[in-house]
Amino acid sequence: MKNIYLIDGNALIYRMFFAMPDFTTKDWKHVSAIYWVAKFFLQDLVRDNPDYVVFVRDARWENFRHKIYSEYKATRDRMPDNLRSQVEEINEMVSLFHMDVVEIPMVEADDVIATLANTYWKDKNNQVFILSWDKDLYSLVTENVKIYDTIKKDVFDIKKTSDKFGIVPERIIDYLAIVWDSSDNIPWIDWIWPKKAVPLINNLWTVEEIYNFIDSWKISDDDEIKKILSWKTLEKIKEAREIAFLSKKLATIKNDVDLWKFNLEDYKFNKDTLIDDEVIELFKKYEFNSLLWKEHIKKQKVWNDLWLKVKLIWDTEWLELLKKDINKCTEIVLDTETTSLDIIKAELVGVSIFLDKEHIYYINVEHNWPKVNKNELREFFKFILNSNLKIIGHNIKYDLEIIELFLRVDNNWELAKSNSFWQMSLLD
Repeated sequence: MKNIYLIDGNALIYRMFFAMPDFTTKDWKHVSAIYWVAKFFLQDLVRDNPDYVVFVRDARWENFRHKIYSEYKATRDRMPDNLRSQVEEINEMVSLFHMDVVEIPMVEADDVIATLANTYWKDKNNQVFILSWDKDLYSLVTENVKIYDTIKKDVFDIKKTSDKFGIVPERIIDYLAIVWDSSDNIPWIDWIWPKKAVPLINNLWTVEEIYNFIDSWKISDDDEIKKILSWKTLEKIKEAREIAFLSKKLATIKNDVDLWKFNLEDYKFNKDTLIDDEVIELFKKYEFNSLLWKEHIKKQKVWNDLWLKVKLIWDTEWLELLKKDINKCTEIVLDTETTSLDIIKAELVGVSIFLDKEHIYYINVEHNWPKVNKNELREFFKFILNSNLKIIGHNIKYDLEIIELFLRVDNNWELAKSNSFWQMSLLD
């Protein structure tokens, strides 16, 4: 089967900006969104290796929804300045990856994505993945159209979408028409919240059918609807007839946009052409050296190049010597090396400790060479935390959470992740 990735560019950029750590270059230019989008392409997409990738962006101009409802999206916060300054650079970078940005004037990205999904899902040889988190796009889910959450690495098919919303995908637009959507500022029916909306939709199906039923329904009838429609709810729905139909019109995604001679073959994904000389120069400009693949790095610096004396620690004897050195200090710099930024998914693979330029240590936990005993490492962590030391680090809260997780369980990392202590606030 051919895997087609339809990327909601705006959603991806916002998600990477707000969900990931922010940082700047040495000249104080904000580049975190550029970095995380680049990392997504070079790691996630290279790993998945889809056949086609289409990067879709919202057009800057107002669309038909603004014409029928002037307050559409009016409550959205202005894009932060330190993100706004990165958007054009992201577009430039995507182009350097040999992928055109699809942006149709006066058309939202959701409508473009819906049109593409509607065009290609009918061919049973295609598997369409929509990379977005917008609720309305879940309405497009079919047997071979799925929503792909790249942060959580979760794919929503028909069953998982139904479990998430409590209704089948094709009724999600009707659901959104009667439940307030703060992100788009679509008007809603007062008094109708999700727990009321779900049984209403599941029993009466669409907005149109809800009002057809209400117009002909006799309250004296003995049926299951009485459990859903109290007098208060019934009155609120009757009062909001115009709002409900307006909201459905606003929430409905167009799937027949003119895509201006769009040709899917122009969007073939080739992981081998992602990095070229222009991309290398761009990464150097933004100091993204960690994203350059080994074959593209002219000279990779190691500890010896930096004139640093690093002691690798993998046994009890070295841990004891390190304790003696730490006892002479009033502060240390500590950093945990893990497999993920997600505290739940992260695995501890090593610990870096800096005392001064003559005393730098790396404790091996999971690398493929001799490693410390984990119980002894727990005792070492307790020694540090119980001493009168100032601990310095970058994103130190994350490091301390990793250490706390490591200390809370006896030789069972997986048990710690499922333990109920995650319901408590760590390090409060």
